[in-house]
Amino acid sequence: MSSSANEALDAYADAALALHFPALPADAAARVKAQFARIAQLAAPVLAYPVDANDEPAPVYRP
Repeated sequence: MSSSANEALDAYADAALALHFPALPADAAARVKAQFARIAQLAAPVLAYPVDANDEPAPVYRP
């Protein structure tokens, strides 16, 4: 992940934590940020896949 993406992710996590969990200890906040980074790494290949307006949607699973 690029440096600017890391900075944006850190800023987002800091803002979300300040809003929702203002009393969260620093070590717990660091673990949350690490999880955000892992989620971003997992999502990157999916988000990088080119999707066109003409692509067909996947079928809906109905058990």
